[in-house]
Amino acid sequence: MVKFNNKMALALLAASVLASPSIAQDKKGTNLGDKEVAATDSSKAVDTLTLGYRLADYARTTKDARAMIVAAKMIDSITVKEGTDKGKIEGTGKGTGTAKTATAADLFAEAKQLAAGDPDVIAAVDEAQAGGAKGVVGGAIRTVQYVPSATTWTVRFAARGGEPLVVGARRDSATPVDMKVYDENGNLVCQDMSHNVTLYCRVNPIWTGPFSVQLINHGDYGTGMALVTN
Repeated sequence: MVKFNNKMALALLAASVLASPSIAQDKKGTNLGDKEVAATDSSKAVDTLTLGYRLADYARTTKDARAMIVAAKMIDSITVKEGTDKGKIEGTGKGTGTAKTATAADLFAEAKQLAAGDPDVIAAVDEAQAGGAKGVVGGAIRTVQYVPSATTWTVRFAARGGEPLVVGARRDSATPVDMKVYDENGNLVCQDMSHNVTLYCRVNPIWTGPFSVQLINHGDYGTGMALVTN
């Protein structure tokens, strides 16, 4: 006869709790934690890529070639996987166009233009480009789409509970765009209404589940958009 001690009883109780389907996590309510969670390699990749985009915007505005070099190096350091789900375009706007991705090579070339013939800056560009090292573990997923005026582009994806979800979006024209992120229950969990060239959201999901991001073009003409997520 097998005799149960306290340790064995607790182990059996734990096993029965884990196996029971009746205690599945309640996924009602808003999938948004109120505490910061530790960054992952993939969330760091999206943070770096988004910050690189923003620094490039600053460098372009201030005509700062050296800042553009740093932005190019940041983008060059990220391994990017191109997304295959192009999402859905809804709205009354029409028209077609192309969406251009801001690559590190583009930004290095732009840095040379901003150098205005300065040999030291041009040499710094060549050195940075030659020493570029791609390969951040767990890189970002980038989806590119042309979004006509007066339309909303919606892309759906999954996020892991207990890990940060980072979303960045960059437009390639001056048209105003808003970004909104929703959980699977339709709750708004983050938004960026700044109309900056590069938009940013960070969410701390409680459980693993689907999310969706909406990029809303309020302008009178279309724009290319690059959406990055982890």
